[in-house]
Amino acid sequence: MSGERSRFVVSADWVEKQLGAPDFKIVNASWYLPAQNRNGAVEYAAGHIPGAVFFDQDVIADTTTGLPHSLPSPSFFAQAVGQLGISAEDTIVVYDGPGFFSAPRVWWMFRVMGARRVYVLDGGLDGWKAEGRPLETDLPEPAPVTFEARFDRSKLTSFDQMSAIADTGEKQIADARPAGRFTGEEPEPRAGMRSGHMPGARSVPAASLSENGRLKDLATLRSIFTNAGIDLNNPVVTSCGSGVTAAVVTLALESLGHSDNSLYDGSWSEWGSKSDTPVVTGAAEPIASKATAPLTAHVTRLEMTSPPKSSLPVPVNIQTAIMRTHEIPLAFYRFLHRQVGARWHWYERLRMTDEQLKAIIHHPKVSISVLYVDGAPCGFYELSQESDDLVELSYFGLFEHGLGLGIGKWFLLQALYSAWTSNPKRVTVTTNSLDHPRALQLYQQFGFSPVATYNALIDPMTEQELMALMKRDG
Repeated sequence: MSGERSRFVVSADWVEKQLGAPDFKIVNASWYLPAQNRNGAVEYAAGHIPGAVFFDQDVIADTTTGLPHSLPSPSFFAQAVGQLGISAEDTIVVYDGPGFFSAPRVWWMFRVMGARRVYVLDGGLDGWKAEGRPLETDLPEPAPVTFEARFDRSKLTSFDQMSAIADTGEKQIADARPAGRFTGEEPEPRAGMRSGHMPGARSVPAASLSENGRLKDLATLRSIFTNAGIDLNNPVVTSCGSGVTAAVVTLALESLGHSDNSLYDGSWSEWGSKSDTPVVTGAAEPIASKATAPLTAHVTRLEMTSPPKSSLPVPVNIQTAIMRTHEIPLAFYRFLHRQVGARWHWYERLRMTDEQLKAIIHHPKVSISVLYVDGAPCGFYELSQESDDLVELSYFGLFEHGLGLGIGKWFLLQALYSAWTSNPKRVTVTTNSLDHPRALQLYQQFGFSPVATYNALIDPMTEQELMALMKRDG
């Protein structure tokens, strides 16, 4: 379905409604290159979103590296943002002037340091002003709070790690600089620096990921990565000129559910300034057309012979609803499958024609129920009444954004309650080694026992095939 948007991007309408709410913090992270002829601090003083604090990326930084705005230590970061009145439990919205230039860097920093509810304002301050929304010039004086940093070292790539990656090609490199600097046709803005790119790097210019200050939809982002030669099933390191716009690429990756990524903080200001690092000029290497070999999955079939005895409370602080569908539209069903199952290789149903799919999911024995969280789809389960004595839990799962909400066990229990309403003698489920790594353990925890195991071949789907299927569904 086209038009799906990043879960990390929030609208100006939403932000304006939250202004002044407790635990809602807004951060001006504007930073610019000399060629942009803009000064973030001066613009902040001249007018900012009410309540916004200014995050100076050259001050909240490790200034001992000799590189621009390096990531500070967790203790320094925690002390600095605590002075700005921000805790790791707050809902934090970061913005810059144009929308997606420097704000994603601070979004990334907060997340690396342990904050989880961090977003970027779509359209930036330029869009906010163009829509005539409120501004203030008063400088806020927030009361200091404690920011408890929980540093995720895996999201940061060092120079030594980057050297090994460039040497072995063990991870993909996505370079966010403009194409001319990537190829070496345009000089670097910093004096004395070689032009070009690291061996094996792919060009994903940060500016190509947004338009008019707004991040592009997920289908478009996915195609940009695919066309650049980035395989979204494998690890990616992002890089740019000085570590700022690399975070725009990181934001796009995370928006697509890609979590195995890290950011090379030194970026080209470190790599390009050394005399002994390998530098390649010209376009990236041609994308090799590779046949996708079938994947081997170890399948486990499980069954339970009595209803679940446990009960779990409804999750707090979120609104949930489970709605059974009636003749679910095919495009919506495929959307559910992509959102829940793309990372677990649920492709069989996506490849079916409309007639094949309709014959299965509109059959009277099949029921499909959709979980809504705070009004938006967040997961689904599908049951099939195979006989009076047997019900199969055919599919069950949550969207990526539902995985951290603490609702997985509760939702599975609701699916099992539903499966047992027809008083069968057995309820069965099948999982495999390509599914969520905790799926087998979770099913057993709720009373399922393995009854059979075997190996099966799964035919993987290429990005091009997935894009074609999404285009089919509009």
